[in-house]
Amino acid sequence: MSSASNKLPDTISLSGQRINLLAWQSRNRRNSVLLGLSVFALLALIAYLAAIALSPGNAIFFVAMALVVGGVQNSVAYWFGDQIALNVSGARPATLEENRYLVNITEAVAIGAGVPMPKLYVIDSPAPNAFATGRNPEHSSIAVTSGLLNLLDRQELEGVIAHEMSHIKNYDMLMMSMIAATIGALVILRDIIWRSRRYGNQGFGGSNRRRNDNDQNGNAQMIAMLVLFILLILAPIFATLLRYAISRKREFLADATGVYITRNPEGLASALERLQSYKGEELKVSEGIQHLFFTNPVQNLNAEGLMATHPPLEERIRRIRQM
Repeated sequence: MSSASNKLPDTISLSGQRINLLAWQSRNRRNSVLLGLSVFALLALIAYLAAIALSPGNAIFFVAMALVVGGVQNSVAYWFGDQIALNVSGARPATLEENRYLVNITEAVAIGAGVPMPKLYVIDSPAPNAFATGRNPEHSSIAVTSGLLNLLDRQELEGVIAHEMSHIKNYDMLMMSMIAATIGALVILRDIIWRSRRYGNQGFGGSNRRRNDNDQNGNAQMIAMLVLFILLILAPIFATLLRYAISRKREFLADATGVYITRNPEGLASALERLQSYKGEELKVSEGIQHLFFTNPVQNLNAEGLMATHPPLEERIRRIRQM
């Protein structure tokens, strides 16, 4: 790393826009809390509509069920999301004896970034990649593949580690975990309601008979069912698109922040070029954690589009070299 001062600037330039890093970090933390509260409100609304449409006498049950689902999903994402990602990816703890090179580079980058040293993990795969996880800088981890360690030189590896350290410093991982929890809770609740709709005529005491008791209640139930149907279909889709859009933007910001940590744009740009030219074996990981990685593990998904988890590699390289 450069011998320049380790104190990072308060602002960086991203696509011609000045971004205050402290404000960005604060906004990520605030938005994570707001997102957690919003998912409870949305789940409660969906549950209430489901109660009106399917079984008016069981409104408390439906709302309580929704709040339990949301509470469990958000709690798991906050407390155990990092371990789940590490376990799903097949990461194993790195050791000083076996991975001294990685440990030394990460220690230097952590000092430059002004964050605690994260726990390090290695994924035994020839595909070059890495990801960071953890709810805050004090509880964070970085996992790299053995292929990344073999492919990159020191400056390139510094650039990748600095990029992942930026996600930790900017609280990106907490934000993405809460979004994933939101989508998961919506999907779980949707599946429960679909099953209740399909099999609930007997289980909830003949809601169809009650629906026909009077026209006013019947109309209310039809409206509730229509709104519920729209929410159950569109809410997970919009949440997923939001997740991908945020994921793409945070990659640009992490690139920029990583360059300021190392003071070496060429290291990160060169690392991206090496990964862009890699045509070997793909890293086999769950779709649910693909957005965490430095580049998308599915090579043909490193492209532009609403469903892309990462920006195009060419665009990332171009922006870095313009800094």
